[in-house]
This record gives sequence, structure tokens and C-alpha cells, in this order.
Amino acid sequence: MREEKYRKGQVVFRQGDPGDCLYYIRWGSVGVYANYGEKNEERLAELRMEDYFGEMGLLDHASRSATVVSLDHGTVLSRISEDEFEEFLREKPARVVDILSRLSHKLRDTTKKYLQVCQAVDESVGGRTGEVVDSETYGFEKNDKLKAIHDEMQAETDAE
Repeated sequence: MREEKYRKGQVVFRQGDPGDCLYYIRWGSVGVYANYGEKNEERLAELRMEDYFGEMGLLDHASRSATVVSLDHGTVLSRISEDEFEEFLREKPARVVDILSRLSHKLRDTTKKYLQVCQAVDESVGGRTGEVVDSETYGFEKNDKLKAIHDEMQAETDAE
């Protein structure tokens, strides 16, 4: 594990960079952004001391899904490389469980937002303005394609 210090506004990694490590915030905070520095920039999250980030790229070897920027002068991060992660798993199992729990929460939040978007699309495409939609099915029983996507996503979430 390597300790790194960042000044306010310094980029830790950029959207699209290789996902080769995860970070643990020892001091300070970071902002997580989609489309950082562009017109359609969106701040997705603010993470503080004892939060982790970058775990998705480390676990699935995919490129970074967002840009992370230090929000404080002197932010201190521990960088855990892929090679160090196996040792981290053995030595700090409680922290690994915490990472997995937070990852699960992220997945649930994303699924919830996805379902809200699907509901909005279903309502606008179906033209059922003012119709009350069952909160469990989001009205998907009236649209077979959306229902299939919903059911598949729900099954994957339940399996995890």
C-alpha cells in the first residue's frame, strides 16, 4: 500500500484510465465526476475519510467510469494495487467486507435509478399520463421489453 498526497483540484485518475488499483481515503475528501471539465460535467458523489473508491476497475479490469478529483489541500490516499490486493484481502478482511458492502449499496442505488428512468420512459412512451403505477413493477407489465429488462436486472441484483 502506497500513501499519496494530493492538492485541492488535483486529479487522482480520469474517466477512461485503466482500473489498476483502489484507493482508501485517509484524510480529506474527493469528488467523483462524469465528464469532468466538459459542458455536461456532473458531480456523482463526494467521498470522505474512510471511504474507498476505484474498486470496480480493480475487480473487473475495466477502464475508470468516472474522474476523481481531490477537494481538499493535502488529501491523503492509500493506493492499493492489484498485486497488493490479495495481501489486503488476507490481512484486513473487515475492510474487504466494508468494500463489498459499499459496492452492493452502489449497485442497489444504480438499479433504483435505472428503474426510475425505465418508469419515466414507460410512462412517456405509453402516454398514460396521470395513471398510478404499481411501485413494485413500475408499470412494466404493460411493456414486455421493459419488463424483460427489469426482470433480468432484478434477478442479477437478487443473486448478488
